[in-house]
Amino acid sequence: MNFQSLSAPLPQDIESYVASGQWAIARDMIETRLTLDLPEMLRERLIMTRWFLDNLAADYPLNETELLEAIRREIPDYSDDDFRQLRNLGWLDSRRIEGRRMYFEDTVPSLLKANPEFAARAGKPLSPSRPLLDEAMAIMKRDGHLNMEMRLTTTLRIKDEAFHPGAWRVHLPIPSPAPQQQDVVVEDVQPKPRHIARESVPQRTAYFEETLSENRPFTATTRYVQRLVYCDPLSQDNQRVIYPHAKAPTKEDLEPQLPHLAFTPYLTALAKELVGDEVIPVRQAKRFYDFITGKVLYSYVRPYQLIEHGAEYAAVNLRGDCGIQALLFIALCRITGIPARWQSGLYAAPGDEGSHDWAWFYTETWGWLPADCSFGGAGRRGGNAERREFYFGNLDPYRAVFNHAYMGAFEPEQTYVRHDPYDNQRGEVENDERGLLGSEYTTKHSDEVKLL
Repeated sequence: MNFQSLSAPLPQDIESYVASGQWAIARDMIETRLTLDLPEMLRERLIMTRWFLDNLAADYPLNETELLEAIRREIPDYSDDDFRQLRNLGWLDSRRIEGRRMYFEDTVPSLLKANPEFAARAGKPLSPSRPLLDEAMAIMKRDGHLNMEMRLTTTLRIKDEAFHPGAWRVHLPIPSPAPQQQDVVVEDVQPKPRHIARESVPQRTAYFEETLSENRPFTATTRYVQRLVYCDPLSQDNQRVIYPHAKAPTKEDLEPQLPHLAFTPYLTALAKELVGDEVIPVRQAKRFYDFITGKVLYSYVRPYQLIEHGAEYAAVNLRGDCGIQALLFIALCRITGIPARWQSGLYAAPGDEGSHDWAWFYTETWGWLPADCSFGGAGRRGGNAERREFYFGNLDPYRAVFNHAYMGAFEPEQTYVRHDPYDNQRGEVENDERGLLGSEYTTKHSDEVKLL
């Protein structure tokens, strides 16, 4: 599938039926239009829209009554007026589908994670306190650096209901060297992989080809060291390149990357508005970071392949998860002439492992520096101003870097369309007939850490 075609507009009549939720009519119009002699990009756009309509409804299964029932299981006295206020403030992700207003499946978990008033009324903590982050921050500020050895085990297993005997191909994500991640050693991989990707591959994996008579897991154990240096990017003191072994900026670090890093008129205007009269690049980047951590609400979102323009989605809807926020930061930097890159993998504290995405940006004064808008925004929501400031220019050591580029290729490439064509933290699975959906397999991570 050509996901880049999502940057092309739809014909106005089809767009109007899609927007109004008359998807059956829109599908019928697309099928007819595809019989015509069309420009290739428009043809691909129509095919992608048909695919969108075939898959999007599954992420919006709740009608208003069902959503209110789910909310009232958390807050029994939640009123209709409270609900309208949530809607009007932009907390509710919904679609009109065949005449019914339908809501995103993870609406309530998003509210409990990121809406302080909602979480308080439900009697639940807004988000994990994660004291390990403050401990790491204190060490880095005191010593100027922090080194931690990590041993990560990743296990992927096909669910029994999706398994059948036969040929299977699996791409399992594994860590690779990064500015802050060094001394990477692949200790053990089971079963024996067909190929372990080079360290330079943008999305590194162990690749398996197995003929299975019974279901079995795929596992990789890797050891590496996080070597972090503390930086106050806005300080005039001790200015130097923080990660001198990081790869130099390239032209790709300044270019759009369709569909999610498009330099749209709105994003271009927003970047200009936020920069104002500031001319120093690191301070420009800080303005982007402050906007995202202060204005963009954290929320779970539908799969990225079902979002047409990731960076603009965050900037227009003022909501998004860690990856959507990172895309917005990268886009604003690149539009302004600041090189910026994607990095992703895991937040990997012992017993608290999960997929995570963040960004890096470049200035001649400091070289490459990280910016984690999601963790910075969590600091703001939790009233931890120090943590919010820390994640502009710094990271905690509880990370596993799998990916150095958005939409990076596998080595070798996958045969079918990937479940996540943009990023890779859970791995990909396929048989001779199709690629598996993310709901058809599980990926678990466990780790051990040692302060050096």
